[in-house]
Amino acid sequence: MTDTEDKRLISEYMGWFAHPQGFWYEPPVYFAAGVHGNIDFNLNDAGLCVKEMQKRGDLDDFISRVAADDTECHTWSQFFAWLYDADNFFKAMAAWLKEEKK
Repeated sequence: MTDTEDKRLISEYMGWFAHPQGFWYEPPVYFAAGVHGNIDFNLNDAGLCVKEMQKRGDLDDFISRVAADDTECHTWSQFFAWLYDADNFFKAMAAWLKEEKK
């Protein structure tokens, strides 16, 4: 997926928390109130991110920026198939959040 810094950035956006650091939690393991289990940065968690983006009104901006940056996809169906891969989604989300901070 993404590196620890990207996960931290996404977690801040989502309001997720890192378990207290200990020698057994390296890199940090994330959790969220009301979500069963740890955040694994998989498609289930990507769905939570999409829901939060919708709530904040950020989803259209995210889709527009990611679609503009992705040169491998020539159709919308290819783009969404690419985005439905959890690694691609979270890499794109981290890049979008970094761009938003500028």
